[in-house]
Amino acid sequence: MNNHKPIYRQIASRFSANTIGLVLALVATALFSLKAIWIKLAYQHDIDPVSLMTLRMAFSLPIYLALAGFWWKQGRFTNKPIAGFALRASIVGIAGYYLASFLDLSGLQYISAPLERVVLYAYPSFTILLAWLVYRQKPQAIFVIALPLSWVGVALMMWHEASATQLNNNVALGTSLVVASALSFAVYLVFSKAIVSKIGSQAFTCIAMIAASLAIFVHYFLQSSSISLSAYPSQVYWYALNMAIFSTVIPSFLFSEAIHRIGAQRTSISGSAGPVFTLLMAVWILDEQVNIFQLIGIALVVAAVALLNRK
Repeated sequence: MNNHKPIYRQIASRFSANTIGLVLALVATALFSLKAIWIKLAYQHDIDPVSLMTLRMAFSLPIYLALAGFWWKQGRFTNKPIAGFALRASIVGIAGYYLASFLDLSGLQYISAPLERVVLYAYPSFTILLAWLVYRQKPQAIFVIALPLSWVGVALMMWHEASATQLNNNVALGTSLVVASALSFAVYLVFSKAIVSKIGSQAFTCIAMIAASLAIFVHYFLQSSSISLSAYPSQVYWYALNMAIFSTVIPSFLFSEAIHRIGAQRTSISGSAGPVFTLLMAVWILDEQVNIFQLIGIALVVAAVALLNRK
């Protein structure tokens, strides 16, 4: 019977759900880590956060709509209580991909890509705390060590960047915005699990991302901006397109499926290579310099995440 299965199902059947979920979370983290690089490149052309966020979702939305329509015709959403969970999925999507994105893009105006990724990668702390408060999932004892360790790493990188740039207030502001983004993304992870289990990861991701896109478009049209979305150099649209496909659409489905397979907590703490990946890309593409404080800060955060990921 196995020979009649598609090849990807035969391969998947050889691995456990936990292993597949872990791989999905790692790939999603790597792709999300590229987002800061695309944003920094686009900011070189004087685009504001809301306009860049709008372009990102303008490229993403047609893909989500096309996938939703295709899967609907295939009958994948049949016998699922989508209507009953659409509002909740929309609210969670707005928190995770509209609010978190806006705060993240705003913070990147003031801090470097490696610092942004390290701060944003502290969201497992918020995920575990929220899971404790909402679902009464008591954290492991190691959390008492891992949580301070991760934030010491963040503080070290923040202190060095503020000292090096002499822009203490801006660095503090940028870091605070990204911390708020991490909290918002943690809300998405924690509250999406129950919805995904009812309607599936594909339906949830489509609803969440369509709702987030509409929220972003409303934000853009409500803000008083004299710059048209068609007034930027061609490089900006290329960066926005790459961010839409490789740092939005693909990882959003991977994350949702990973949450379905291994849960929000393990998904959030599985991609410990995220900050390292961003640092390497920042050095390679943005010509940023690596220093000992960045390496120590990232090492502390990665060590904390590794501790949290222990059974």
